[in-house]
Amino acid sequence: MKKLLAAIIAGSTFVAVTASAADWNFLAGAEPGYKAEPTVSLMFGRMFPDTTGMKDGNITGLELSLNCPLLQPPTNRIRQQVSYTQYDESGTKIKNFEINPHYVVEVSPGLELGGGPGLAYISTDTSANNPNFWGLNLGLSAHYRGLGPVFIGAEYRYQFTTEKDFGNGVKDNLNNGRFDVKVGYDF
Repeated sequence: MKKLLAAIIAGSTFVAVTASAADWNFLAGAEPGYKAEPTVSLMFGRMFPDTTGMKDGNITGLELSLNCPLLQPPTNRIRQQVSYTQYDESGTKIKNFEINPHYVVEVSPGLELGGGPGLAYISTDTSANNPNFWGLNLGLSAHYRGLGPVFIGAEYRYQFTTEKDFGNGVKDNLNNGRFDVKVGYDF
């Protein structure tokens, strides 16, 4: 019964997306009216690892976001976010490179809410081993653009990663949650 229900939901979603696909703008960056509207931001936040022995810790980073040049919906927009963050806690250093497209909706002048998936490459440096991971993200965000060129935002995302040996003979993942605030400049 669960498989049947999942198949019905997946089929309905496919039909709905396909039916409205004609209104979506593919390769939007090649269109004459495309505006990238780039934003560069500093990120500050907290990462919450689910890995045994790792502690919650601060993160810092940089992010470049812009209107997605590959795909734009008929209403609202997709913001492509490319970010780099660092975590250094309890002898573990993590560098996280992510690309997270968020479908955003303006809920009031200057205020946008959004969410979407993402892909990540995670590089680690531990006292025992230096495994690297691939990750999938799910995130929610809020942004405000009403202070001239100043951008402020907040985001929560959860990251699911592959499993690797940390050097102790035990395989583990680097699944984690992260909350951050962003302060940036709109170009």
